[in-house]
Amino acid sequence: MPIIKDIQLYVPKSKYLNWTFFHVTRNITFFYSSLLPKLHTKEDKGIQIYCIDRHEQTKQIDPFAHINFNYFPVYVETDVEAILALTSNREKKEGTLEIVHEGMKKAAQEFNWDLSVLEEIYNTIKQAEYETIYSLLKKSSPNKKYVCNIMCHHEISSIDVYLEIKKRNGAIVNKEKLFTVENTDEQDLFSEYGFLNGNLIIK
Repeated sequence: MPIIKDIQLYVPKSKYLNWTFFHVTRNITFFYSSLLPKLHTKEDKGIQIYCIDRHEQTKQIDPFAHINFNYFPVYVETDVEAILALTSNREKKEGTLEIVHEGMKKAAQEFNWDLSVLEEIYNTIKQAEYETIYSLLKKSSPNKKYVCNIMCHHEISSIDVYLEIKKRNGAIVNKEKLFTVENTDEQDLFSEYGFLNGNLIIK
């Protein structure tokens, strides 16, 4: 039985808006996706949230013309332009979380998932101050005194990759930025650097 592994936002009215909105919101959709437990469906592996102006538009949309293969469609009224116009990255993240959470609650009704699980994810992201941070690689030093992490800070317009060295007690002894990827789709990062996925670190 398939398990939901990914959530994606989709803006059907404009290819340009869809591309822009996908990348601006990807840090939160990835954060939410990474916290999902094993939510089973009959055949779907992801949830695609259609961001529409009015619910009446659902009658005009053919989901099979746009949807990713094996992604279940849900519809959420969203003022996409208003979110993109926000000058605060924090406010953009907050707006994105509300859209994702509303869409996932609609999916939960369809698949009879426990809503309390989604509420826990929602609260976890808020408690983490909307900071999407995850580890790509973790290794211990030969003497076991230090732990080296390659950490990703997934932001609105980029993914910053850091080298972080900690003592066993958690104290950071060195941290430096390695590079920045100006593409917020984490799959491009994982593919380019040979990592299959990240293990989300909750701050």
